[in-house]
Amino acid sequence: MEDGINALQGVPLEVRHIRAALTREFANLLDLDDVPALSPAQRERVFLSRALAAKTAQLVADCTAAEAAEAVIDGPADHGIDAVMVSPTTAEIWLIQAKWSAQGTARLDSTAIQKFLHGFEQLLDLQYDRFNARFQPWADRVDAALNAPTLRVHLALAALGDDSLTDQGQDLLRKAILEFNQVEELVDFRFLGVADFYSAIRQDTLPAPASVTATLSDGWHMNSTPYQTYLGTVTADELAMWYEQHRERLFDQNVRYPLGMTSVNAAMVDSLLNNPHEFWYFNNGITVLCDSIRTNYFARHAEGQPVRLELANARVVNGAQTVAAVHHAYEREPQALAEALIAVRLICLDGAPTDLAQRITQATNTQNHVEARDFAALDPQQELIRQDFALSLDKLYVLKRGEQEPAPTAGCSVAEAALALACAYPDAALVARFRQNSDVLWRREPGGVYTRLFGSRPSALQIWRSVRLLRRVRDELVTLARGLEGRSRVVADRADLLVAHIAFQLIGSDGIDEPGDEWEAQLEATVTLTSVILATLVDQLSARHGQHAFLARIFRDEQSCLHLVSAVLRSMEHGAEQQPTTPRRPSRGRRPNTVPLLVEHGLISDGTQLIYRPNSAAEREALHDWLTEVPERYLATWVNDSRKPLVWALDDRHYSPAGLVLRIWEEAQWAERPAAVHGARGWYLPGEGTLAELASELLADAETAGDDPGAE
Repeated sequence: MEDGINALQGVPLEVRHIRAALTREFANLLDLDDVPALSPAQRERVFLSRALAAKTAQLVADCTAAEAAEAVIDGPADHGIDAVMVSPTTAEIWLIQAKWSAQGTARLDSTAIQKFLHGFEQLLDLQYDRFNARFQPWADRVDAALNAPTLRVHLALAALGDDSLTDQGQDLLRKAILEFNQVEELVDFRFLGVADFYSAIRQDTLPAPASVTATLSDGWHMNSTPYQTYLGTVTADELAMWYEQHRERLFDQNVRYPLGMTSVNAAMVDSLLNNPHEFWYFNNGITVLCDSIRTNYFARHAEGQPVRLELANARVVNGAQTVAAVHHAYEREPQALAEALIAVRLICLDGAPTDLAQRITQATNTQNHVEARDFAALDPQQELIRQDFALSLDKLYVLKRGEQEPAPTAGCSVAEAALALACAYPDAALVARFRQNSDVLWRREPGGVYTRLFGSRPSALQIWRSVRLLRRVRDELVTLARGLEGRSRVVADRADLLVAHIAFQLIGSDGIDEPGDEWEAQLEATVTLTSVILATLVDQLSARHGQHAFLARIFRDEQSCLHLVSAVLRSMEHGAEQQPTTPRRPSRGRRPNTVPLLVEHGLISDGTQLIYRPNSAAEREALHDWLTEVPERYLATWVNDSRKPLVWALDDRHYSPAGLVLRIWEEAQWAERPAAVHGARGWYLPGEGTLAELASELLADAETAGDDPGAE
């Protein structure tokens, strides 16, 4: 996976996601036979340009990916039209022009639009023979639509950029549309940009909604205010059919999935099978949210009379364990469940506040024990991280307890992610507090660390690399422990998180969220130091606490862990043979990370002053007083060193961009500092931009200088 993202240095996250999604969706569908002689990079540009045209067709014409790929005619003699789609049932034609940019900076200028409009005019003049071979299968369909009395033509223009069209381009389009529509409304146009494509691919990662039917017998009640709510009962066998048809999709908004045969759930199954007619008395029932409710009465249209309710996008937010237990009982003895009734509360969210669903979910989950981790699944930030995993890395990020854990190479859970980020955090006290009580990772009140770990939304790449380093260190300790005895073996077993924390401090976070090989090389070099870290930790334990100290208590004590980590790092710093191996440079032809790229191009002169600019409102608020107290705290001087290019005005020491941000946070004693550090975005060259922005511009310039045969 790393090789596939080496060329994405400085590319906005949304564009990376779009690129990955287009590649997955159209890799085996698009025809590239006309560009065999191009280099791999050029072929990829042509592919992505055509894939963007196909995705545009899919979105505007509501067709399948295969149909959209068939619509692409991009190539010589396309006359500015990259894709053509004709409706098989209505006289509608979609003409598409798409412009790809690897940096997300594409715009459609007046030249491109003139060419596109001229191509449209040639179709109106029935000059089909002027178009290439890819268009010819569409000629008859286009001709039939153009001759239909109900003809409509939709011009779809797409550019992978934030800006829509140049002013001149918009004027051209408006004038052309007015001319085409002089007699009747014939032509319209639509523009799609980064936001449209990003929204579409995010929707593709969401599960399909589950719609169910609930049959309420006599005696139900409906409240219409403030939100439409039905209170009644359904038979257990109908509820079992919900689960049979939709499975875990019913619980996508719940804090967790069914937990299997817990003691509570096993008791429910026994009650259903042995005393089905009494089950209603012993069970709290379920709460269901839905987007809309459609009523179908069996006889008289009146409240309390038998009715069938169609619930669109239904999700069980309380009672997941009840639903799963009902289905388990149904599989064993379906006839028994016809006698069992389940209390239901059905709430329609149409017109309700956007946060009502989350508040209901959080307030109603009390029947089985709910862990602090479970409520992380309700955090919108976690859903964005899940999408980032799927779109950036093509990996799974499991949020809910009860959901199947992914294979080690396929992804990780939010619990593993939180633990890895806690180990990576500069403060060793977090590891000690986790040993005291693992719930500390999920607490958001004072004393909890959830906000520090996830508040600034670390990228999927940062989380995945952190998880991999933690796994590698733990695996190495297991291997080492097999050859150890006594105290060393106990430390290898009990201090795995502390050893991992020290490894994270050795490798640092600089570049961890940037695609490329540098951090990967550092990971490998750091893992090889696990045995040295372990041996040094054992020595420091003996020196500070003697040979017979109670190790479990030491590893739970915050001050002890802080002192041990500091001592181990000092000892390793003084031992030359224990220094991490210098990471290898990226292989030739691959793009370097931000700082090496800027140094290689000599974009910033030695001695240039940079200003620290906090990235978030929380960061600005926490640091404002400390920074303004001594103005030098804001300032650093640039030197062309690919590892530590910043000299802080306060101490004249050299730092990496992320390293200096971390030092500032530490000196300012920011207790709630996050785990994610975006160093290159925090240092600003006045009048030019941040280091990250300067690197992105360099890459965009390099791309512009190259030939893009797929662009129009």
